[in-house]
Amino acid sequence: MRVAASLIRLTVFVVVTMVLWWCFAGVIHLIGVETIVTSALSLGSAVLLTTTMMMRIYEMQPFHMVGFFFNRAGAMHFMAGVVLGAGSSLIIVGIQWTFGWARVERVAFLSHGVLTLSFWFLILLVGAIGEELLFRGYGFQHLIKAFGPWLTLTSTSVLFAWMHSANPAFSRVGLINTALFGALFGYAYWRTRDLWLPLGLHFAWNFSLATIGANVSGLKIKLLGISMVSTGLPLWSGGEYGPEASLFTTFALVAMGVIVWRAPLVRQEQGILA
Repeated sequence: MRVAASLIRLTVFVVVTMVLWWCFAGVIHLIGVETIVTSALSLGSAVLLTTTMMMRIYEMQPFHMVGFFFNRAGAMHFMAGVVLGAGSSLIIVGIQWTFGWARVERVAFLSHGVLTLSFWFLILLVGAIGEELLFRGYGFQHLIKAFGPWLTLTSTSVLFAWMHSANPAFSRVGLINTALFGALFGYAYWRTRDLWLPLGLHFAWNFSLATIGANVSGLKIKLLGISMVSTGLPLWSGGEYGPEASLFTTFALVAMGVIVWRAPLVRQEQGILA
């Protein structure tokens, strides 16, 4: 009965999220917003609304019980994720630049620099929240209840990689690394039982790369008048997909996984899996 109940809730969650995502994307697109912004806003809005509904109707709990607990442990997990995500991405780009696999180019500053930076900060944050709620939130947690953590981690990591396969310059190394990102974020949730650590990792990685002008999953977001251009072998530089398709990122993901495994993190004692 428990497995059947979790699968029914998972199905409802996925169907409602997909329908709302499609509807919101259509409305936002009519305004003339660029694709990356449309995707982030529509996904974030759809999965936020669906999660709130599912938590209220099926779990009879407030939204934050899906994994956004407002306590000291949650704050520490988010800060740890930001430091680890930003630090690892900047170290990788620094190594690529040092060995000549990437170069820095000057580009024109965008008008209204502070407003533009703030805007993309919010868009990337909303995008990261949306993806974490979709892949590590309500549905992910009910998959764990139904089939256990390891099958859930494997299947959702593959799906996470597949969802990025339509991005520009997607490669085999990019596929492997994106699946490893999915596994890292999923394990970060399983280790802490909250979404703060995976959100911090996810958002800080994306925002750090965007800030220094590196491609993020094949997408270029120029914020500070500089652009990182790949010049070496794609195996090491990541090519046009960006550092996420580099073997350096593969090594970094393994290292981050070990850190999350060994770090003295606090497991939350509330929520769907409590």
